[in-house]
Amino acid sequence: MPQFRRRFETAVPTHFRELKASLHDAMANTTVGQLAVLRILATHGPLAMHELATLHGITRSSTTELVDRLVGHGLVERHHDPLDRRSVEVALTKRAEALAAQVWRAQKAGFAALTDVYDDEELATLVRLLEKLAGPEPPLRDPGKSAPLAEGAHVHGTGERGANRPAGR
Repeated sequence: MPQFRRRFETAVPTHFRELKASLHDAMANTTVGQLAVLRILATHGPLAMHELATLHGITRSSTTELVDRLVGHGLVERHHDPLDRRSVEVALTKRAEALAAQVWRAQKAGFAALTDVYDDEELATLVRLLEKLAGPEPPLRDPGKSAPLAEGAHVHGTGERGANRPAGR
């Protein structure tokens, strides 16, 4: 089995190795949980803290801890709602947006380099093998229903910013 691992590692395009090297310094102290927050923000754009907690499937206090560390790394920033100081939105910094774009370009180039060497039949086989490896897809959720919350997570209100604010505030 180790010979296949070595063969696989040498077959990985240099794009991924270069990406890993260039991101190492910027992401060296970033945990898996923090990377998940960055991915969510890169996908969804700026979010209220409770929305981020819900999408990540963790409690608000855990989200606050993750965001605190990412602010310290210069990867996210908080924006306070001038009408409701309790409401905080989290967004990627320009630096994090640039890193996300770099990752996207490297992934796109890497996957293109990987797939360009296969004909359609080989790609179909590869896709079937990867799908088998990944296991069954999770069931699609009804868009009219909210996503399940992680144990202990609480979301108050309707989820719309300011929806529960009294008039005039």
